[in-house]
Amino acid sequence: MRSLNLNVAIDALWGGCYILVIVSGFLFWKWRRANSILKKLLSEDEIHQVPNILSLTSNERMYQLFIQKQQYDREQLQAQLNENMQDMQDYYAMWAHQIKVPISVLDLMNQTNTVDKYGTSSQLIVINQYLDMMLHFIRLKNFNQDLAYQKINVQKLLKSVINGYKFLFIHKNVSISINDVSFTILSDPKWLQFVFEQVVFNAIKYTPQGKINIVCKNDNQVIITDSGIGIAQSDLPMIFNKGYTGFNGRLNSNASGLGLYMVKKILNNLGHDVVITSKVGVGTTVIINLQQVEIK
Repeated sequence: MRSLNLNVAIDALWGGCYILVIVSGFLFWKWRRANSILKKLLSEDEIHQVPNILSLTSNERMYQLFIQKQQYDREQLQAQLNENMQDMQDYYAMWAHQIKVPISVLDLMNQTNTVDKYGTSSQLIVINQYLDMMLHFIRLKNFNQDLAYQKINVQKLLKSVINGYKFLFIHKNVSISINDVSFTILSDPKWLQFVFEQVVFNAIKYTPQGKINIVCKNDNQVIITDSGIGIAQSDLPMIFNKGYTGFNGRLNSNASGLGLYMVKKILNNLGHDVVITSKVGVGTTVIINLQQVEIK
């Protein structure tokens, strides 16, 4: 009887061991499968190559979603870094082309012994303009970290910009006028001055002769009108696009296609707006709305 009971016990033990081996093997297989999937997730470059998420356990899905998120964030960061690098390379190429022109003019004046005060000053202003644009283009990448809002007397700021370009007005024989309306806004003076400089500089550059008129309005608008060559109607919808120079840019090999792009982006970031209307042979009007709409 004892021998029978012992045999039964041994048989039950072997049966239990057999089941234990099967269960252990099954669990080991699942572990190896999960480990293999996780290794593949870590090594894959493309998310679509990962096994179907519906076939995974809850823990495996959690790990997969986590790794996918990490991979997606890494790819987005790399794409942004690549875009920023390409932007900087493109801009440096255009800037190098721009800066050559005034330097060449100064060199020619020196070689031909035709150096004069107004000519030299105007070319130095142009060089300083391009240097300032480069610095602001770099800072534009971290715009929100470079803001300092304060109360600004807009007419006073505009007069400061006009005074900075006085040699260009004299050299090109272009007259300038500004009305007596004054208003105060809350904005960043450094960025707003850059915007005014770009618009006024463009007006001077594309006005061979004639006048530029600046009107400050009580509804916080600044209207800058010139009697220059104007902008073709076909170019107007694209003038704020980065790198777009249009017909005027093709006539003026010194155009970068970044000035108005930066003006639009800066004003939008400050919560302001800008609209441009123009007619070829008549002139261009830039309407800058400084009402605070939404700070971005």
